[in-house]
Amino acid sequence: MPFLPPTLPADAPALAELRAWRDRQERKMRGDHSPFAVERVESFAARSTLGSSPEAAIKLPGEGIPALAGEVLLREGKAILLARDPQLLVNGAFVAEHELEATDWVALGPYRLQYRQPDGGHALRISNLQGEGMKGYQGLKYFPTDERFRVAATFVPSAGNQSFTVDSTHGGPQKLPYAGKLSFVLLGKPFTLDVFVDGDEPEALFLIFRDASSGQESYGVGRYVYVDRGRGGRTTVDFNKAFNPLCAYGPMFFCPIPPRQNLLPVKVLAGEKPYEMP
Repeated sequence: MPFLPPTLPADAPALAELRAWRDRQERKMRGDHSPFAVERVESFAARSTLGSSPEAAIKLPGEGIPALAGEVLLREGKAILLARDPQLLVNGAFVAEHELEATDWVALGPYRLQYRQPDGGHALRISNLQGEGMKGYQGLKYFPTDERFRVAATFVPSAGNQSFTVDSTHGGPQKLPYAGKLSFVLLGKPFTLDVFVDGDEPEALFLIFRDASSGQESYGVGRYVYVDRGRGGRTTVDFNKAFNPLCAYGPMFFCPIPPRQNLLPVKVLAGEKPYEMP
């Protein structure tokens, strides 16, 4: 590995970028896609109705919610949403019939629905932006910013399209698109870790890691950080931007667990702290 400075100076642009990133994280936690809004996961069979009616298979109670807003059904193994009311929106638009993907967001009043396939089945993850989880959210907490954890790195991409199988907190093994290897010096020690691609930030390198603080000062499963691909193999890893996986906020999420080779035998006391449930 070529020589790299062990740390990078905490210049004003880097600090401004870190503040902006934390602001985005906070808006995400308080916005439409907040993990704190998730209330339940409901499986559905061949055909299930959605709405406020007591007879609806998937009940979405509340003032102004239509008795029958739509239906979800299975057609040749695909999940199909049939909208019956203009209030039922898919990705912000009314669509009478839509094949659901995991990346779709279905909105109905304060509810947000996402298609999930737990253990190969079919389900909707149901969030309520006016629910108790959102009312009890207390904000994310971070370690003090520490320039020792903002380090120069080299990235060596993988040859061709590959995937890597990792364990997950629920739902069995999970495949991640493999990006390559990231090398850096942290607290005076050289490391090389595997990095992946995440659908939420496909242009970035997705670094999932555990460290000697995991399960003590930081979240036990591990943490994640997005890394810019940089130029000419040179980039920067800022562990001050390390964040908790969604499973840190509730039991209805399953998250990839960092592979053994991505364990850092040093304490990374930077980035997000464990969330304290109210």
